[in-house]
Amino acid sequence: MSLKVTLLGTGVGIPQPGRSQPAILIENEMPLLFDCGAGTLLRLEQAGLGIEALDTAVLTHLHLDHVSDVLALANARYLSQLPDLEIYGPQGTAHWLETMHSAFPYLEKMRVDVHEVQPMDSFSVKGNDIFVEEARHSVTALAYRIEAQDKVVVYSGDTEPSARIAALADGSDLLIHECSFPEPFEVTNHSTPRRLGNMLRNTTAKRVVLTHLYPQAQGLEEEIIEGVSDGTGLPVEVGHDFQIIVV
Repeated sequence: MSLKVTLLGTGVGIPQPGRSQPAILIENEMPLLFDCGAGTLLRLEQAGLGIEALDTAVLTHLHLDHVSDVLALANARYLSQLPDLEIYGPQGTAHWLETMHSAFPYLEKMRVDVHEVQPMDSFSVKGNDIFVEEARHSVTALAYRIEAQDKVVVYSGDTEPSARIAALADGSDLLIHECSFPEPFEVTNHSTPRRLGNMLRNTTAKRVVLTHLYPQAQGLEEEIIEGVSDGTGLPVEVGHDFQIIVV
């Protein structure tokens, strides 16, 4: 058996051609959405998936480019008379949602069921067993290891290179990891090629796909790939919107 992974959005908060904000779809028994940035509803429609099939989302963190379309998705399901949207996310997700409701009181009939998780937690949803790990970002952030059908997919969300995420990715069939800026940018809270490559030197992953690219990376994709893969021996590629990966 296999898992189908669709990269719906591989960009960031700054608009750029061909890259919507972060969203990843993993399909096992049922589709499961990871992150829900602006443009996700449109990307879902373009990918041929109706909202009636998507009732669960897993969030890495609460930055706007990762959650912009959460309320839009929940509202679309409510307007279509579909059951509540279920969300898994970091601590603070429930408070964030309450704040959003207060800003849009006309959405009071729309219901979202929230499950807050933290590093070292695990849960099962839609036929997937999910392990939660800490990501290193400017706010509370999580990375996820998704196991199903004897396959393993790891999604980093936004993070600096981290030994904990390297361990999370060990033995995975697919690692989807952010690589926001090319060299020689020096940044915190995000990954750059050489630092990410250093993190992966002792990690066994069958395939690495890079996402969350800022506009500064445009045209430098081959250099970014080389910077990550140098010395690791891992197959590395830059992901793109609508890319389908079967593992």
